[in-house]
Amino acid sequence: MLKPTGRSMVMYDFDTDSSTAGCLDMSGEAFTEPFMIDTIERRLRERPRPFALAGEWQEVCDVLQDQPSLSLRGMIFHTGRCGSTLMANAFSAMPQAMTLKESPFLSATAAKAMSADSDLTMTHELLQALQRNCLPPTNAEQRYQIWKFASWNILADPVWSAAFPDSARVFMWRPCAEVMASEIAAPPLWANGKGRVNHSMFSSGRALMREAGLTDLPTAQALSLAAWLSTAAKGIELGERGDLVLAYDTVRSDLAGSMRAVTAHFGVPVTAEEAERAAQVRHFYSKDPSGKKKFQETTPSISLDRETTRRIDDLTGDLEERLSKLSHTTN
Repeated sequence: MLKPTGRSMVMYDFDTDSSTAGCLDMSGEAFTEPFMIDTIERRLRERPRPFALAGEWQEVCDVLQDQPSLSLRGMIFHTGRCGSTLMANAFSAMPQAMTLKESPFLSATAAKAMSADSDLTMTHELLQALQRNCLPPTNAEQRYQIWKFASWNILADPVWSAAFPDSARVFMWRPCAEVMASEIAAPPLWANGKGRVNHSMFSSGRALMREAGLTDLPTAQALSLAAWLSTAAKGIELGERGDLVLAYDTVRSDLAGSMRAVTAHFGVPVTAEEAERAAQVRHFYSKDPSGKKKFQETTPSISLDRETTRRIDDLTGDLEERLSKLSHTTN
């Protein structure tokens, strides 16, 4: 239920240095854009400008203590370039779901949790306060919320697991060489040093690269490979704990079936007809904020020479085989 004021104050950002949280009135919002930042930027361009609230996070939560949040039913983690945005867009097409996609708040929290001076107790309290009061429904149809994380956010899994032990997760993945080809052709923001990513986060992947003698790759290739290795290893951990694992090819070939599998795993009742309607987003390019650009199935050519590809395949083969064995199929 919306607050009597008609406002839905949604926390969207967090300054980890000052512990300052920012909330914005998102009343009426369906979060249909590919990323939450797209929605925020559009709202801030609107006139009259929506009401905003900022301050020390505990004080913000106190001010909003009478604003109950929606239940968090599931989290979507991934390797990147694997259909996770498409899946999140399908959830946004379901009126009962409030789907937050790569929230700046969650990325800030992940970065803080992984820093050397991290206070995990404070992070845990912050996340629970957020879930109690700062993520309310933004329209009368919403019944629960789904979080879709940035790919590297999975590296802060201990924080998410501790704060929300009862929330189900799904891990989506794609073979390393394909992800690398996509990221080299169109680098993600974190690859260019933007956002909150410290590339040392991928140290586990770089250690595997050193062991395999893959220390001579160009910077863009090395970073993409280290990120894939790091996130894929965490995805295997989730799968071995019983979380749902989905391969890109499955999502691409049967989005409706994949949606049914994910909603069942999240404990969300969805009919086959509702899943099929939501899956109609597959006809449009998932990362276009306008939602109008038609989808064209193109796979970037692998921008790696044959010997480099062989060395990478040798390194990633075991992880890909383990992910394949853990992956759900809709057939």
